[in-house]
Amino acid sequence: MEQTLIQPLTKNTILAGRHEQFEWHRIKDIPAVVKPQAQGVSSILENFDYPVSSWPIILKEEQVATLKQLSARIPRLIRKIPELYFKNDEKRIADFYFKGDAMLTQFAMLCHQKNIDVGCRLDLTYAEDGFKLLEVNVGSTVGGWQVQVLEEMIRKCHPQLDDPVTASQYESPDTQAVYIKFLVENVIKHVKPTDKEVNVFFGVGHIPNEEIKKRVLTFFDNLLNEELAKKGMKGRSHTGRFSSLVMKHGRLYCGDAPMHGVIAFKTEQDDEIQPDVFRAFIMDEIYFPDNLTHGMNEDKRNLEILLELAQQKAFSEEDNALILKHIPWSAAIADKKVSYAGKMQSVENILREHKDKMVIKDALGFQGIDVFVGKFASDEEWEKAIQLAFSGKNFLAQEFHQSIDYVAPNLQQEWTDHKIVWGSFGFGDHYGGVCARSTEVATDVGIINCARGAVVAIVYGIKN
Repeated sequence: MEQTLIQPLTKNTILAGRHEQFEWHRIKDIPAVVKPQAQGVSSILENFDYPVSSWPIILKEEQVATLKQLSARIPRLIRKIPELYFKNDEKRIADFYFKGDAMLTQFAMLCHQKNIDVGCRLDLTYAEDGFKLLEVNVGSTVGGWQVQVLEEMIRKCHPQLDDPVTASQYESPDTQAVYIKFLVENVIKHVKPTDKEVNVFFGVGHIPNEEIKKRVLTFFDNLLNEELAKKGMKGRSHTGRFSSLVMKHGRLYCGDAPMHGVIAFKTEQDDEIQPDVFRAFIMDEIYFPDNLTHGMNEDKRNLEILLELAQQKAFSEEDNALILKHIPWSAAIADKKVSYAGKMQSVENILREHKDKMVIKDALGFQGIDVFVGKFASDEEWEKAIQLAFSGKNFLAQEFHQSIDYVAPNLQQEWTDHKIVWGSFGFGDHYGGVCARSTEVATDVGIINCARGAVVAIVYGIKN
């Protein structure tokens, strides 16, 4: 017990040096996790099955400034790749992103040319030399934004966050409200509604419980109308099966209501997004962020391309520096030679000779599936990962940058060392805040993911 109590005073903590203000010694008096279902929190968390820590994580002002910059700039730099790297050559783009499918590539490039902003979540680790960007998750299927509805519950666990005097020192953006503001701005920008009503289709038709579905729509309705009211407008949220969306008289309709935006939070195999949705998007009748550019923008191999372009000084001086500082060495896994540790060598040799410094990951993977960390793999496991990576599916090799240790409460209400991955939300120029996932060092296997037991936490930035 003595070691448990001393650690927060002598080591880096999730409370950024403010552990005394947050009364860290009260750890046994504060529940390890909050339970949204038991306390009637919004039903948008109905299917969120991961534990959420009752303790906040505090970021320093300069760390927040870095995340704001990365979240706004990186997605827009990725959108420049087709022009700067592929020279808009559709065959090269097809071969790289779409397995040579020329027709799909043509339609994807039509979508790309609309140059629309899309929401993202950057996954990062904080290493000894700062934030390192692990991957860029793009589109409406990005998870983690739901957790912000628990912010009020976290504040109630910690009077320091609920007291008007001390609470003013901390900021945790309302991710959902920021997103809806971004959504409304893009509908108005790209669709230019002629009436005073904006209708948005939210793809939550997969929710089987009609009462829960109704509450989810009410949640979005409230946010949507609050934002539209600032512009002298009103709106409604709609849902159902994507097959219910049809073109009539040159407009996309859900029932009798014309749609101005379609958000595909989730799609089912038997209810794919219909061609009419893409037609409406091409005709500028809807804002549709989940279009065919998704496969291009979210491909993890873009990180290697960004590094190459930055080394060629293809971007502004500021953006080149941003990329080179925060993106770790990355290389698409292929039969090729690249520069690593000051010399040209094959990717295969790099993976074998620098096993403990390497990560292999599926270029379009999620939830830590088909991610292999050399440091935590046996020689046999690593060899199997290399063979898989060269089997024809697209994989990325990336230099492993381990999170620094943070002392944080575990589920047994003890202060112990943890590793953290940060999920920073960006919506165009709008910073949407951060959610964090942590795992104890004692059980760390290099992959910090909710599906593998990580605990989620709400993040606050210090306001000086």
